[in-house]
Amino acid sequence: MAKTMTAHHWHHYKKLKRDEGMGDKTLNNILGYVNAVFNFLSRNHIIGYSNPLQSCEKVRIHEKELIYLTQEEVGVLFEDIRQKCINKHVYMITKICLATGARWGEIESRKDHHFKDNQVYLTYTKSKKNRVIPLDPDLFQEVKQHIQNKGEFTNSQEAFRRALLRCGVRTIRGQASHVLRHTFASHFMMNGGNIRVLQTILGHSDIKMTVKYAKFSKDHLTDAVRLNPLNKMDTSWTHQEN
Repeated sequence: MAKTMTAHHWHHYKKLKRDEGMGDKTLNNILGYVNAVFNFLSRNHIIGYSNPLQSCEKVRIHEKELIYLTQEEVGVLFEDIRQKCINKHVYMITKICLATGARWGEIESRKDHHFKDNQVYLTYTKSKKNRVIPLDPDLFQEVKQHIQNKGEFTNSQEAFRRALLRCGVRTIRGQASHVLRHTFASHFMMNGGNIRVLQTILGHSDIKMTVKYAKFSKDHLTDAVRLNPLNKMDTSWTHQEN
């Protein structure tokens, strides 16, 4: 069956799935998975023919709107969690995510030994690379005290989603706890952070994934004036007539 597959089969499959309501991002993921299988088999000489889907292009997807919380909205969220959230870990995990830009699951899975030397050690991450992110000393002590008093973190994401809905801040479907990561990155750039440093903190393997936050920088685009090679040169000679 695999040997008889053609690009036509993929486009037919794509149409059927679209009619069923499947999104383009999911279809792109499937194409990527199938391509990976064929490329592996061909590269390792397990099959004697090339990838039949290599000419198929992924669907171009509009960039999603990035939602981040303002300082006021963060305050409203924290107030709701403190007053109405039964889960004992939501407040602390939320606080760490906002302080580090880490994904909810990355923090939720941390044990006591992952917090040491005023840092949080992130392992088994999405990018497959370990990261170490510093914490404010006061927050570090607060985390250690929380774990000592209330135990290590447990599954708390659904409780956070409910708090997010209750407090009424604007969110995008599918982002939920990821809004904390967007909030960290957006404020990082608004406060004058470096895009390369942000890439390292977030653990992005490709700078293209981080650049979407550059527009929040106060100096975004104006650096074209400030940092161009003519900025500090005497260019009066350019106006002189021959």
